[in-house]
Amino acid sequence: MTPPAEAGAARTVAAAPGPRSGRYLPDRRLGALLCVAATALDLVVFQQNLANGLAVSVPFLAAAVVQLALAGRVWAPRRTAETVSAVLVLGLLIALEAVAVRGGAALGPRGEPLRADRLTTVALFLRLAALFCLVRDLSGRGRSLAVNGLLVLGTVVWAFALTGPLG
Repeated sequence: MTPPAEAGAARTVAAAPGPRSGRYLPDRRLGALLCVAATALDLVVFQQNLANGLAVSVPFLAAAVVQLALAGRVWAPRRTAETVSAVLVLGLLIALEAVAVRGGAALGPRGEPLRADRLTTVALFLRLAALFCLVRDLSGRGRSLAVNGLLVLGTVVWAFALTGPLG
């Protein structure tokens, strides 16, 4: 039989808040907040590049709109299909930005290559962190689908980079 002092300590340990107990921010909501932060940075980059022409600035506005829509959909009560699609869209945004910066995509009237500055780099890392939070929130089949989708996306981007269309 357990002494009363040990039983009280065991109940205290069992009642301690854990990552899924509801006292902390769930991973999907943290991922949504990270998407909103990346959106804010993309909007700042959009505003800074507006003087260089729409061709340079519109991709950042498009990324901001997509991320804000994803954050809104993921914030709602948990739906596995929406979270998996958010993971795949975030993976696509990350891949497109990495390919555009690595390949030196020429944008704007002067044809200057796209460069990674501090704001775009921080936004990229926020997207990566949101991606990891959303994948972590999934379980079972949903996580398997998301990870396999990211692997296929990475393989396609890698194959295009090797064969030349992406630089």
